[in-house]
Amino acid sequence: MNKGTPVGTPIYRNAPLSTSPAPPFTLGDATSVPATWDALRKEIRQVEIEIETKLTCLSKFGAKTTGSNVEARGNTNGAGPSAKSSVSALEDGEELEASLDQLMAKLDVLVEAMSAHIDSHQTQNGSPAPMAKVHQLQKHREILQDYTKEYRKTRQSVRSARERSQLLNSVRDDINNFRSGGLSASDHLLNERSRIDQSHQLVDSALEQAFATKEDLDRQRTSLQGIDSRIANVTSQLPSVGQLIGKIQSRKNRDNVILSCVIGSCVVGVLYLVM
Repeated sequence: MNKGTPVGTPIYRNAPLSTSPAPPFTLGDATSVPATWDALRKEIRQVEIEIETKLTCLSKFGAKTTGSNVEARGNTNGAGPSAKSSVSALEDGEELEASLDQLMAKLDVLVEAMSAHIDSHQTQNGSPAPMAKVHQLQKHREILQDYTKEYRKTRQSVRSARERSQLLNSVRDDINNFRSGGLSASDHLLNERSRIDQSHQLVDSALEQAFATKEDLDRQRTSLQGIDSRIANVTSQLPSVGQLIGKIQSRKNRDNVILSCVIGSCVVGVLYLVM
């Protein structure tokens, strides 16, 4: 059983909605990767907007599937038009997931191309790349991670709703067949076996989400543990800051000593006058 990682909230809120399928893209398609930095940024921006748009559509599709499951629970009078529409909706959801898989792979390739551009700059010029480019690369990597977690979480919810829908359709078909007397006892047992298998799949989906949450918590813990090392790196890169902090601390200690001596002298003088 694969363990995925859930993704955070998309950043671009005002992207235009579009359900058109993404063009085919493979990890080895190096000819479609822009060569310049500005072209890379533009292409990454377009892909990010398209991913957010399709994530929104996938989330709406999952909510719609869940709502149709609730309606199907109270309707067991046939599986004609509703069954056809369910099959069509499932096919649309699968196409949307395939399109998102392609877009996520494309975004990953573009981010790696941006990283390679920075590495080549350091190799050719013998100096670090501009910090603005490094920050942009880090930003797009974080966006990619957020989209990946969000996509896996949404996809898992949609698949769970899809499995519930299939289970409800199977139960409705069995009820209709039983009413019409079209199934034998062995067929009923086979259908019951199929429903049990689908229930197992739902349990596996829940376990997969639990493992994904655990991985996300482990990742956050690792990020928090890396904060100390980052602070130490900043201090080592800026030794004057450390020296300044040390001087401030020593002056503060000196002021505390002087103040303590003055207070002690005053207390002794008061006691001497009283005695």
